[in-house]
Amino acid sequence: MEVTNVMEYEGIAKQKLPKMVYDYYASGAEDQWTLAENRNAFSRILFRPRILIDVSKIDMTTTVLGFKISMPIMIAPTAMQKMAHPEALLACLQSDDMESTFAGEYATARAASAAGTIMTLSSWATSSVEEVASTGPGIRFFQLYVYRDRNVVAQLVRRAERAGFKAIALTVDTPRLGRREADIKNRFTLPPFLTLKNFEGLDLGKMDKADDSGLASYVAGQIDRTLSWKDVQWLQTITKMPILVKGVLTAEDTRLAIQAGAAGIIVSNHGARQLDYVPATILALEEVVKAAQGRVPVFLDGGVRRGTDVFKALALGASGIFIGRPVVFSLAAEGEAGVRKVLQMLREEFELTMALSGCTSLKEITRNHIVTDWDAPRALPAPRLKADVVQKSSVLSAVTELPKQILCDVRLGKDESKIGRRGRAAVVVLGDIGRSPRMQYHALSLARQKGSMVDIDSLLLTGLFNSSSQEASLDVDIVAYGGSDPHSAVLQHPNIHLYKMKQWPSIPQSFPNILRPFMLALKPLVQFLMLLWYICYKIPAPDVYIVQNPPSVPTLVAVKWASWLRRSAFIVDWHNFGYTLLALSLGRTSGFVALYHWIEKHYGKMANGSLCVTKAMQHELDQNWNIKATVLYDQPPEFFRPATLEEKHKLFCRISKSLIQPYGIRDCISYGLADNDPHATLFTTQVGTDVSLKENRPAVIVSSTSWTPDEDFGILLEAALMYDRRVAALLNENDTYDEEILWNEISQGTGYLYPSLLFIITGKGPEKEKYEQKIRKLKLKRVAFRTMWLAAEDYPVLLGSADLGVCLHTSSSGLDLPMKVVDMFGCGLPVCAVSYSCIEELVEVNRTGLLFSSSSELADQLMMLFKGFPNECDVLTSLRNGVLERGCSRRWGTGWEENAKPLISEELGVTEFFTPILFIRIEPDFAPSIITTLKFKNLRWSSLPKMHGWLLGLLLLGFPSARVLVWTVDMCLTSGWVGLGPQPRPRPLWCAYVV
Repeated sequence: MEVTNVMEYEGIAKQKLPKMVYDYYASGAEDQWTLAENRNAFSRILFRPRILIDVSKIDMTTTVLGFKISMPIMIAPTAMQKMAHPEALLACLQSDDMESTFAGEYATARAASAAGTIMTLSSWATSSVEEVASTGPGIRFFQLYVYRDRNVVAQLVRRAERAGFKAIALTVDTPRLGRREADIKNRFTLPPFLTLKNFEGLDLGKMDKADDSGLASYVAGQIDRTLSWKDVQWLQTITKMPILVKGVLTAEDTRLAIQAGAAGIIVSNHGARQLDYVPATILALEEVVKAAQGRVPVFLDGGVRRGTDVFKALALGASGIFIGRPVVFSLAAEGEAGVRKVLQMLREEFELTMALSGCTSLKEITRNHIVTDWDAPRALPAPRLKADVVQKSSVLSAVTELPKQILCDVRLGKDESKIGRRGRAAVVVLGDIGRSPRMQYHALSLARQKGSMVDIDSLLLTGLFNSSSQEASLDVDIVAYGGSDPHSAVLQHPNIHLYKMKQWPSIPQSFPNILRPFMLALKPLVQFLMLLWYICYKIPAPDVYIVQNPPSVPTLVAVKWASWLRRSAFIVDWHNFGYTLLALSLGRTSGFVALYHWIEKHYGKMANGSLCVTKAMQHELDQNWNIKATVLYDQPPEFFRPATLEEKHKLFCRISKSLIQPYGIRDCISYGLADNDPHATLFTTQVGTDVSLKENRPAVIVSSTSWTPDEDFGILLEAALMYDRRVAALLNENDTYDEEILWNEISQGTGYLYPSLLFIITGKGPEKEKYEQKIRKLKLKRVAFRTMWLAAEDYPVLLGSADLGVCLHTSSSGLDLPMKVVDMFGCGLPVCAVSYSCIEELVEVNRTGLLFSSSSELADQLMMLFKGFPNECDVLTSLRNGVLERGCSRRWGTGWEENAKPLISEELGVTEFFTPILFIRIEPDFAPSIITTLKFKNLRWSSLPKMHGWLLGLLLLGFPSARVLVWTVDMCLTSGWVGLGPQPRPRPLWCAYVV
């Protein structure tokens, strides 16, 4: 019989397997209500498909913890798989090969690898971690039960890590085994010719017979019932593998898991085999996703039997799903071929569901694609089509809709914008403005806004088209610390004015310890008073303050006070959360951190508007802070672009002195600089006006760091050391090989498969000196380090001249993105970045960069990317092309205009007229008839602030696609439109009719 869907394999398995074995896999706990609900709940979720979308190409690839897989369908841990494989059982019985290499977990591992997805091996597997690893390459996770003997746990974890497993799936819902009545009736136990292979040498691999369930007795005797969140933290001390917490069903436990350091959450009810009458996994999923807030990925395990189920899980926020029972049932039916077929069927069904729903990639699957029985009625945004340009004729035809008695004078106007009443904005940074590129870009974008600075009195007195209004740019005042200069575009802009505050001095080492707490308490008070002085007195009153957060204290407090005193709007640009940065040094349980958190949240909610850097942060602000924020992704400005050959040559000439080893130690770079040819650098050569890159040049890797604890620079040092040692090993070089001979061969043009690497580290920070001392102690033949601080104009050129960027940023909150990567992308530079929760909002794995979690992974990536450098490194070239494609469409100016400008304009009270505008002059004689006219036009009223002592009224008429703006001088419009006020000096009334 041909199998056409995954569920048919269960019937075949029931026929083939002994009753005890089938019941073990198929049954659930007690009444088995949750077992049925795991499937039934999927059937109550319906689709909302979108149509007329090109679905000729569908991309199902995704990344899990930085590892790329072909589809978001993975294999869950299922125990004792050789028991589910009859052919394997027979082979074991009939031969001395008790561990047939086509059996059980072996077959599953090969099927997963062939499908390009992840297999999770159970602790209670009948094949060991080493045996599964021997099946060949593949991405594999290891599921872990915590035994009472922690030495057993530590040994098992280390074995998995040595075997190449990539993550731990920690099962947390089994302090005791659920009541599985089928196992009790069958007196379940592991067949005598099989063992739990991972524990074979520890005398824990056998399962004794019992009066009820042998497995229940085994769990009662071995599994640690005291398991708590502290053990999750303990596991992180014995392994570098990320830890997924498996068995979470509630928001409360989700938050605790993230606090404990979990790298991901698996929503699971243990196949409905533990506590009955818990929710189906698909019903618990959305609660967990909302609680995770994008800080870690959330996966679903349980109930998936169709590709439609996969789509529904992803629409509810899952990053991927795991399947368990379909694997063991297909293994029982057809062995490895069955597992492959299950994965292929689910893949094809999922692809079809995506196509019929109008989705071409996983990112396009949204909550709006499904309807659940717990959804509240909601109004969904209607899709918009691009509007055609309105022609002059349509404007004139619209005039016929207006009452004829007021058509005294009709003129066509231009598209204009009125910037705020003062024409001024303030950008506030309690930090070095030279190291705050995003705020510099805000200032430039604001200063470039053109508009009509309209004086209402003169507008009405002199006529709309002969008014004294003038085109001007917005004036921008930057209040910040000095230290390093901002970009020349900021310094040279005539409308940007820089106000530098004095920084709080660092406390000298000789300062008495008894007075240090006093100085630390005094610091925020002095900063508050100084900041308040600048933004309330030193600068002219602005229409809006835009403030960088963090730091939050005292910045948000001071700016809020200033905005109240000067009647200005107040917008927060959330780069991160200040309290999470403070927690790095004081710990999250500190009272100071709690106070800081309260101040940050309290004053953040007082802002008139908010911008943030990621969707994950937007979700956090919305759900837990009650702050509605607009996402403004960091994008590179125009001056971050790939460098030309001439620019590269001039830059390397300028920094050549900085490349000479400053520590008096010779290395592969300082040796190559011995040549004093003024027309050549280590990387380029110039003949006449022609510049070319040297074939034997070192590869340039740039890493911009703040030298702070949230960036582990030690990872980069270890990876560099590994690269140096691995290349030497490949070339059979030993420690006695003369490095001077090697450097001479390289400088003379001798080709090597792997190049020398020059790491240029830019930035300032507290840990710089510590790591410079470590660099001095390294003895590397093919790798060199240089630390430097570049001028703002040189930094983009360096990025545009480099071959690879490395980002060591790990977010304190897990919700922000590194600006340095954005700058690198703007310059066409691919990136290797540390993997964390929301980094994939920025780095597209295998398109614009790679992610790593350890120094070993980074070393592997360096070896892969630079093999055959400079002309035969295909992977590096592919990544660079992907970055260049991305950079062509993503620039700061575009993002700012689409996201930040509408928010700022709203707070400024800006009214934008969209071409064309019809201006209508109404003579005073007709003014009394206006009320009567408007009552027939579905009048809507809103009041605007007083300007120059006169009331500005906004009348919105019910004409199709129309708005009417009415300016008056002496007429007072009363609430409710009861009537018009007195007109002692009647003047013409101007209406602007906007189509």
